[in-house]
Amino acid sequence: MKHQENRALFNEQKEKVALYLKHNIPDFKTVTFTNEEFNPIGISIDGYINNDKNLSFTVGKDVKIFSCSDELDKMFKEPRKGYDEIIEKEETSIEMPKEKTKTIDEILSDLKSYEDQIISRNKNIIHTKKDKLL
Repeated sequence: MKHQENRALFNEQKEKVALYLKHNIPDFKTVTFTNEEFNPIGISIDGYINNDKNLSFTVGKDVKIFSCSDELDKMFKEPRKGYDEIIEKEETSIEMPKEKTKTIDEILSDLKSYEDQIISRNKNIIHTKKDKLL
């Protein structure tokens, strides 16, 4: 049970790291994780990006502690966005599609069309029942 909890924690952190890298490195393509461990300050995950071991990093919980190679450091766009800032922006950037506002005339026209459809359907039902009775 503890192993599953640890695995879930590391997987969650890896998703956070990938999101952090994606938003802060314009040339980011892939991430490879090479090591994960518990340490005195929490957890540590090592890896590199874009299949280049020279672009390596070590990250702590919630991407609050992030260290990387000089080569990777040069790839970051400035100012860097923290993980919390990225999440906050993603949550607030979701917009509901706006429906076109109809005029009163358009609404009345729609209602008249629905009314005509109902009347027509009812006439058909009446004629069908009348034919059955005859």
